[in-house]
Amino acid sequence: MTSFLLKWLLACCVLTLAGCSSHQANVTEEMKNDRGLAQLALESGRPESAITIYREQLKLQPTDISLLLALGTAYNQMSEFDLALHYLNKAQSLLSSERSESNESPKSDETRGQILREKGNAKQGLGQVKLSLVDLKQAVELLPNDAKTLNSLGINYALFKDYSPARTAFIRALANEPENLEYRNNLALAWILDGQPEQGINVLYSHYLRGSSTSKSRQNLALAFAMKGDVEAAKTIAKQDLTKAELESNTAYYQQLQQQQELQLVKP
Repeated sequence: MTSFLLKWLLACCVLTLAGCSSHQANVTEEMKNDRGLAQLALESGRPESAITIYREQLKLQPTDISLLLALGTAYNQMSEFDLALHYLNKAQSLLSSERSESNESPKSDETRGQILREKGNAKQGLGQVKLSLVDLKQAVELLPNDAKTLNSLGINYALFKDYSPARTAFIRALANEPENLEYRNNLALAWILDGQPEQGINVLYSHYLRGSSTSKSRQNLALAFAMKGDVEAAKTIAKQDLTKAELESNTAYYQQLQQQQELQLVKP
């Protein structure tokens, strides 16, 4: 009788443990699926939906570095830069603790680079441009082929009106993602703002002719033509995205640019 009772208790324990293990597996799989949904929300421009999922998961996994990084990234998209830094600093602190306890790995370097990139973006959003530059330079050292990081670095240089290294960063970003219109537009703008509109036209015009431009890139292309003195071309391109009143306002500005161009030509 005793032997039978022991066997029965052991069987119950095995069944209970198996049930717990199965439940944990289901929870883990559900969290993984939810995080995938959150990533899709981020990519489709709905960071608030991603944040809701991440915050719920953070209650269960408060020291998950990848989760803290994702939350910081989502808050950056929301322009909630102080909150972004709050979670990114936590992620960085936890990662530093892990690195001190074990050997560094390529995965650790990648995560550190991503944290630094998002910290740089947050500081840039807060107007802390010099501090942002420090983080972004370190991020590029760790992620030399990451287009997002290179683009962020280029924007930071452009904010300093340091257009040559900005263009270098944008070119490297484009080399890794050649079809990205945002990086192409940023490269063109770095030429235009540097007083070289012809180079900006060279970057954008072929894509415009193929019909693969955006509203932002078309307006920058129109600006480049106006700076070069071709107001009619500028108006033709700009009117695709502007109301009549907006076009009239832009045309007046284009004509001012044309007059400035003509004055420069007649200077002795």
